[in-house]
Amino acid sequence: MGRRIVLSESAYYDIDSMFAYISKDNWQAAEKLRLRIYGGIKKLQDFPEIGPVILEEDAPGAQRGYRHIIVNPYIIFYRVLEDRIVIARVLHGRQNWLTVCRCIFFFRTAIYTTEPFN
Repeated sequence: MGRRIVLSESAYYDIDSMFAYISKDNWQAAEKLRLRIYGGIKKLQDFPEIGPVILEEDAPGAQRGYRHIIVNPYIIFYRVLEDRIVIARVLHGRQNWLTVCRCIFFFRTAIYTTEPFN
């Protein structure tokens, strides 16, 4: 088993908000997308370096060491630490994430359950 996966408060809110918005019109589609996102996150346990590092020239002002993977149409931003993988944010690909990058990586230290992953 790989590193423990934890969700930041912001990432938890991102997933919860996405689910609430989509489920208003189509609960099954929302659940399917939520499971795809959790599946993408779970893969990080075995392959933590699968996502490319976000470079300073691509996102000026972003903290170093963050990576991202795509679970279309969402982008999962995360950081690999010695003992865990922290999911910082889960943003829709149409959002201007380069602008958001300047602040999204200063996520709160509150961590939610890792039950879906461990």
